[in-house]
Amino acid sequence: MTFVAIIIATFIVMEPVAYLAHRAIMHGVGWVLHASHHLPRETRFEANDLFPIGFALPTIILFWQATSHHPILLPIAIGITLYGAAYSFVHDFYIHQRLGTIPKVRYLEYLKRCHALHHLYNEEPYGMLAPVIPARLRPMMQLEVVQNWNPSSIKS
Repeated sequence: MTFVAIIIATFIVMEPVAYLAHRAIMHGVGWVLHASHHLPRETRFEANDLFPIGFALPTIILFWQATSHHPILLPIAIGITLYGAAYSFVHDFYIHQRLGTIPKVRYLEYLKRCHALHHLYNEEPYGMLAPVIPARLRPMMQLEVVQNWNPSSIKS
């Protein structure tokens, strides 16, 4: 596999990895931190913001190992980093508008509605860039509360 193909494959594999981490860790043992994300924000930062730091550590180790012992790990580390950047852009910047508003983009608006469904009902979908909506929840995507969900406001 070429360098670029490994980056692309890693990026694609990261969606199910992120899904599992979100479902098993963030909605499991890590709920003590993640719960802050499901409440109206009272400050600029929330306890949930510690997750990206923790999730970045294995990638930092991959970069270190790639430069010192195993060059094949470099495209894997790059793929993970690119996925993390895309996830952060979609989740934090577009959906939650943590740095202000961004012009609307059709697919990103769909992702926002998927994320609204997750926040409003605290279940599926756990994925971010390619979320899978179970058939039983698809009709809920049309609900006004999902269509008009606004997570960006900080509670005063």
